[in-house]
Amino acid sequence: MLSRGRLRLVVALALIMPVLLYWGLSGSTLPQRTQLVPNNQESIDFFMREARTTYWDQQGRLDYQWQTPELFHYPKRGISSLLTPRALMPGANGDQYNIQANQGEVRDDQALIALAGDVEVHHNPQSGIPSMLTTDALTVIPPQALARTDDLATVTRGGEQMETVGLEVYFDERRIEMLSNVKGRYAAP
Repeated sequence: MLSRGRLRLVVALALIMPVLLYWGLSGSTLPQRTQLVPNNQESIDFFMREARTTYWDQQGRLDYQWQTPELFHYPKRGISSLLTPRALMPGANGDQYNIQANQGEVRDDQALIALAGDVEVHHNPQSGIPSMLTTDALTVIPPQALARTDDLATVTRGGEQMETVGLEVYFDERRIEMLSNVKGRYAAP
């Protein structure tokens, strides 16, 4: 038989033991600090791999399309971030403009595509000489069939090479407007 002192000790241990076991098995009883996303980052609500988007005009003709191996959507900014995007924009008279870059962003309303890093625009006309535009950044505005940059750009066509700071490309008109510091070279065949 247990003495009164020992009986109290056994009862106290029986009452305290579950609390001690819970505390020991569940880890710290200190409140866990909530992880917050830093202000300079925002959450992604969805992503896609091997994304391809095609847009048609009101007459059912191809308006433009773009594709990317990885797309991340940022709902707070209303944009999708694209890794190595490629775009196809048909021009007037069956011409094609193939556009590529290291990265890009597309607004949710598809009204603007911002491209950066080794941007190339290849113009493949139905007839005539193909040309290529290279620059570090280019903004494409599909509804207006327009692209523009404020950066240094080089346009190569046949034996011609033109450099300019800033330009605008009017896809439907097959026209490039060079804005400043234009320099040209021509290599005769």
